Amino acid sequence: MNNNLICSDGSFYVRKDTNMICVQGTVNGKHYKRSIGKKATPLNKKWVERQNSMQVLLKLIGVDINETKKTSFESFGLRVLRSNSEYRGEETQKDYESIFNRLILPYFEKIEFHEISALDVTEFLGTLQSKHGYCYDRCIRVKRVLANILKAAFDEQLMPHNVMSMQLVEKFKFKQTPRNTKVYKVSEAQKILSLSKGWLKVFLELSLKYGLRTGEAIGLKWSDFDLERGYLQVHRTISKGRISDVSAIVHENKNHNREIFLFPETIELLKSYANFRPDDEWLFVSKDGKPFKNAKTIVDFHFRPFLEEIGVEYKTLYATRRTYVSMMNQSSKVSLEDIQEVVGHVKGSSVTTKHYDLDCLEDVHKQKKAEEKSKIFNALLQIA
Repeated sequence: MNNNLICSDGSFYVRKDTNMICVQGTVNGKHYKRSIGKKATPLNKKWVERQNSMQVLLKLIGVDINETKKTSFESFGLRVLRSNSEYRGEETQKDYESIFNRLILPYFEKIEFHEISALDVTEFLGTLQSKHGYCYDRCIRVKRVLANILKAAFDEQLMPHNVMSMQLVEKFKFKQTPRNTKVYKVSEAQKILSLSKGWLKVFLELSLKYGLRTGEAIGLKWSDFDLERGYLQVHRTISKGRISDVSAIVHENKNHNREIFLFPETIELLKSYANFRPDDEWLFVSKDGKPFKNAKTIVDFHFRPFLEEIGVEYKTLYATRRTYVSMMNQSSKVSLEDIQEVVGHVKGSSVTTKHYDLDCLEDVHKQKKAEEKSKIFNALLQIA
């Protein structure tokens, strides 16, 4: 008998052939029927009315309710999240456990697994935006963590139903608000690339023309390049001072470990920069001769002051990546798969268009595209 009991609502009934009172119910997925050993007399029927049918049944099948063990929501939840941690990157795993400890556990720890209802789940999900003010993507991640735990609880027979698949939960929707993201306009990107100097010019060249993640750009080494063959191999990323091999980072929508062939002008720029390289190992180093620990130093002391100097609005350093995707996506000559291959999105991923398909064109570019479309449209009219 599983010590973690999942019981249905039991009931008493009378067997017609023997006139004996019986009790029935489901315990841990198995249905039981037992006679209580009493005839269906008026006195015994009155007794039955005062009894809890499941408690009577459990006693008849030899289960002592006082000895059943309660599964800790905290220990079970962490056990589930850690059991499949190999499918997530280290930082993602830390975030999952943080979500569990800060949000999910305080809400559900006093509720027994078998008592958690679809309404409990939807009420919790409703607090994510109304109380905590989380964005849509953050809410989706919290829901994913909770679903991971509750589905496992159902599989382990701690819950009578998989509440995450119930209609009330499946129909629950988070509000999607417009993302406050920006890109650098074409003229701004041109200004940034033409006026930047030194190592910052190289850094922005790689960020804007290849959509590198900031951590990937910070983590570049000279050994990652083959300038004769003209390509770059992304091997690592730096986040919060931690250097990670990209092959150890797991994400269903991302491909960190990739080969990127470089534009001719980038190759020439790198060859020129190599003659004055500040370090023989790392491409970019801080004033202490070590790689930058995070993007904040670059933003605060180099990138933002540079943009102020040239009169370009600061729109985050990560916006250089979005700018690349947006510019390439405006051209019908560059396929979405080619863009995904360069920036490190898995082929067919919706992330590329969902989060990065932003408008970087200015009026002159839009007018040019309109002229091209008009030629096609009018040509078809003439054929008709």
